[in-house]
Formats: sequence, C-alpha cells, structure tokens
Amino acid sequence: MKRNKKIAWILTVTVVVCGTLLMDSCTKIPQEGSIAPDITYKNRKQFAISGLEQNIGVFQASSSTLPLNFEIIDIQEVTGKNISALKENIPIVKYKAPIIGNETPAELLLKTDTVMTPALSINQHTGQVEILEGNKIPAGEYHFNIKVSNQSGSKILQDALVIEFKEFELKTWASGMLKQPEIERVGDTPNQIRFVGYLNDTPLAGDQIDFTKNRAAGFKGTFVNDANDGEIWSVKFPVKESDTFCTWKIVSSNGGINTVSYEAFNFNFVIGLPGSYVIRLYK
Repeated sequence: MKRNKKIAWILTVTVVVCGTLLMDSCTKIPQEGSIAPDITYKNRKQFAISGLEQNIGVFQASSSTLPLNFEIIDIQEVTGKNISALKENIPIVKYKAPIIGNETPAELLLKTDTVMTPALSINQHTGQVEILEGNKIPAGEYHFNIKVSNQSGSKILQDALVIEFKEFELKTWASGMLKQPEIERVGDTPNQIRFVGYLNDTPLAGDQIDFTKNRAAGFKGTFVNDANDGEIWSVKFPVKESDTFCTWKIVSSNGGINTVSYEAFNFNFVIGLPGSYVIRLYK
C-alpha cells in the first residue's frame, strides 16, 4: 500500500513538473519569421541625375522572412542642404482606362487622372528608391536611413543608401576630340545650351560648327542662332541621353588657296535641371 502511494506521488510530481516546463516553453516560442543580420543594399553608393526619372537600389534580403516592407525614416544631405525638393509633389498623369490610339483630346482627358506624387519615394515592397522625372533635387550627396520590417519585427539601416545627385553628366566622347568636352551651368534662364567649338584651343563662331549629322539621334532641341561666341539651341529639360555629332568647319590655306573640310565627332551627355548651359567641344 505504501509502495502504491509512493508511485502515485512520483507520478503526480512528474506531471506537475512536465506541465510547468511545457507552459514555460510555450511562453518562450519566438514569433515566426526573422530579419537576417546581414541585410543590405547592393552597391550602397549610387549616382543620379537631377531632373531625370530613375529607380535606385537593389536590396539583398539574405535569409530574411518575406515579404519585407520598407520605409524612409530620415534623409540628410552631407553638407546640410535643404531636402525639401525631395518631398515636393510633382503632377503625374496616370491612365485609368485603356488607350486605343484614336481618342480625341477630350476623350483622353476622361481616361486620365493627374496625381500629385512626391519627387522621391521608396517602393514599400521592393525597397527601390523611385525618383520622378521633373524633380528639382539639387546636386549633393544624400544619406538615407531606411526601416525594414516583416512579421517578426523591424530594423533601421543607418545610411542604407547614399545617392549622389548631379545636375549633368558627360557620358562619352570620341577619341578624335582634343580633350574631354566641358559642361557648365551659367544661369537659371533661359532654357538654352550654347555650344562653343574650339579648334586648336581657339574658340570658333557659331557658324563654324553644326549638329546636322545624324540629327535624329542627337539631343532634342530647336536651333536659335549662330552667335559670335557659339551656336545656341533652345531645349526642353531634361535633356536625355543621346548620341550627338558635332561637325567642325576647317578652313586651311595653302599658297593663297583656301580649302574647306569638315570633321565630325560624337559625344553623349545628359542635363537634368532647367537653366542656361555652355558646352565646350575641343578639336
């Protein structure tokens, strides 16, 4: 009898202990999912041209549980510049019905909505920073703190992305040019580019150069006039990447006889923000 009581007591204690352990273990089960410790953006330092539409940032989720959500927590320009242009709303036309192609202006208007959208935002599902065409973001280096979250929690990545904005960029130029072309912003108005051709480091008048070769593939603009200090074109900004040829008129003299020849070389450039610019080309 005593032996049976002892066995019963042992069983009771065992059940109580097991129950306590089970309850304790239940309270310590972590929430499903995780954010990997090594999440990051591929190529953290990126470059952008002000005024142009661009999508920037390839996020590396590592072993994190998907889906992930992204949010910009803070933006700082490294020299302390105002960042209001990044948040400025830009009117974007969005289509709410299929476009057939033969609509009248009135019919097109009924099929579209104009939505005010921030110049810069983050895609909450992919983590890409989306920049709209027509933005007026000043040149500078901008640092982004980004919050990454999923069902298990969140993590803030300090300086997750660093984007350096430039107002313009020279992409390529022909090796036959004497040296690299130069782009200079000289004013806020008018929206023009003055092209100055140099021959042996001597500036030429506007009628000594032209941009007629392969014109359809070149920058989009309207010829204004040939001035003494260059050829002037009116352009609509942004000026997008294009393969532009500049042709130099070369007059050589031999024995009192002038000979005219022409040499053309291509270059490729982009300019984002409206304003007045000078582009110097060297032959």
